[in-house]
Amino acid sequence: MEITLTNRGISTERPHMSRAHFFIAAAAVVATLSLAGCSSPQPGEAAPAPTAAVVATAAVTPAPTPDVASTAPISDIQAAADTFLGALDQLGIEHSEPVRAEVGASGAKARFDITVNGFEAGINVFPGANTLAAWGKLSGACGGIFVSSGNAVLSLNSSEGVGKSAEIAPTIADAVGGEARGV
Repeated sequence: MEITLTNRGISTERPHMSRAHFFIAAAAVVATLSLAGCSSPQPGEAAPAPTAAVVATAAVTPAPTPDVASTAPISDIQAAADTFLGALDQLGIEHSEPVRAEVGASGAKARFDITVNGFEAGINVFPGANTLAAWGKLSGACGGIFVSSGNAVLSLNSSEGVGKSAEIAPTIADAVGGEARGV
């Protein structure tokens, strides 16, 4: 299953039921069971005579509701990715849409593969400052170039794209209110 992070949120190719749809379906089942009367008469008892009820209701036009995606809280993972994507867009730096990837031994709680200026890069979101600091030390020891913001980093290419990465890292850091390392 491929998970993709877009500017509208994390999406998967496998369809699933949203919480709102689940609760609506559950409410419909409860209402149906309540109206049907889940009990039956005891042996020897007569079934109640059917009754006809007339219910008059006024036609109500529901007010438009905003999309669920616009009202749902944004996860810290999504917020971190959006921070870097927004900065890249604002600065006019070419990039691909991030694709969720395995975290491996990075210590990150989420990782996304992305290309920046045509070179492989990544967004890592860490569970805390200590994990990010440990990752940063290791990255620095390997000659890595990255921009940190909060508990997340945009890891830029430090091999064939090293010159361009070193050039854009401070600009991205300024845009996200973060820090450029390895430049």
